[in-house]
Amino acid sequence: MRDKEKTNGRIIDSMEKVDITFKLLSDKRQIDELNKGIYLLMDKLGSEDINLLFDRYPRLIQKYSIKEMFSGNIEIANVDPNSLKIAGLLTCLQFLVSSFTDFIDEFGNSLPLKETENSNSYQAERYIISSIPLDGYLKELLLSVLSLIGEEYYQKFLEKIGSPDYTIDDILKLEKDKELQEHIDLLMWFSLVRVFMEAIYFYFNPENHNSKI
Repeated sequence: MRDKEKTNGRIIDSMEKVDITFKLLSDKRQIDELNKGIYLLMDKLGSEDINLLFDRYPRLIQKYSIKEMFSGNIEIANVDPNSLKIAGLLTCLQFLVSSFTDFIDEFGNSLPLKETENSNSYQAERYIISSIPLDGYLKELLLSVLSLIGEEYYQKFLEKIGSPDYTIDDILKLEKDKELQEHIDLLMWFSLVRVFMEAIYFYFNPENHNSKI
């Protein structure tokens, strides 16, 4: 299998693509799909520890930093570091999804940072983004998905897509492919998450707003 720990090249590389993504994902149905996928992944992972830590995470970040918990080096009694990492990533993802609409206008376009940087949502999202590298975030989510669908299935998916740098449009074309039905829900969710995360991280880089300010 091609390096399963890589998510390869960037899909989002301009503010224009950020705006397109925000317009697409600001639809309530898409937000619901992103949120439902979080619980779908947890359900399929079947880890009681992850489920419990997901509920505890808001309290844990009052004592430990997100960066510490993501590193896997922190020791908490009766807590598996990997379960803590996955629960944290999913908790943070849920927050990012729920609050990103604070950074778009009524037409779905991303707002300039100067209009949002003093908001509580901005400060919280900025803290998450500065604590967890995008590549590490996507890698851990992908590995969690791969642990469920298996390498053979994922390889078949990549072969049908034609490239590991798939887009939402690419995966939607395979929604009715009989060979991929078993896990297509998780792959569709991950494709949405990947584009969403790339857009959010791109948006929060002040250098990318220079042409709009």
